[in-house]
Amino acid sequence: MYSSNLIGFILAVFSGAFIGSSFIIKKKGLQRAGLNGTPASVGGYGYLLQPLWWIGMITS
Repeated sequence: MYSSNLIGFILAVFSGAFIGSSFIIKKKGLQRAGLNGTPASVGGYGYLLQPLWWIGMITS
């Protein structure tokens, strides 16, 4: 019983960290895209050309 609780806890912590890091990666991709062209907040689509944004999307 104790080992299954520990495994569940470890999985929850790692999945939370993994999902959180994917949001950070996507945010960095959006920031880089905003520096190079029209930001996504005003209707730009330059983030679609950012590999960092795609890595964040794939990992989320």
